[in-house]
Amino acid sequence: MYKYYQKVEIDPHTYALPLQAGDQEMFLCPLYLYGITPGSRILFKVNIAWSNPVTYDIGELEIKIRRDHPVGPIVESSEDSRFRGGTAKMEGEDEGGAAEIVVYYLTVRSPGGKALIEGPILFEGSVLEEN
Repeated sequence: MYKYYQKVEIDPHTYALPLQAGDQEMFLCPLYLYGITPGSRILFKVNIAWSNPVTYDIGELEIKIRRDHPVGPIVESSEDSRFRGGTAKMEGEDEGGAAEIVVYYLTVRSPGGKALIEGPILFEGSVLEEN
């Protein structure tokens, strides 16, 4: 049963966008989910519009969702590669414990700095309560 939904959306040309991703993992945005109970399922959906500013090589983008801290445990990860631009998509899941609030962090990394995060960035979380 659906219990709770939260969304973070960052539009192009707002905040620090466009943002060059590099060799070091960098934090993009947090997602706060409330009232998690044992047995809850937490579903994630991520969309990140990005391009490869280097025209002679394939760009790579590593995406991670981490729990509790920007360098906390990895809940879900994915990789995307492009010659030009497009949108990386990722879906994931976590199992809830008893917590008043849980913070998930969306991070990215690009080996060789071949990813320009242009936006929009969409980070969604749904909490489902198992019957």
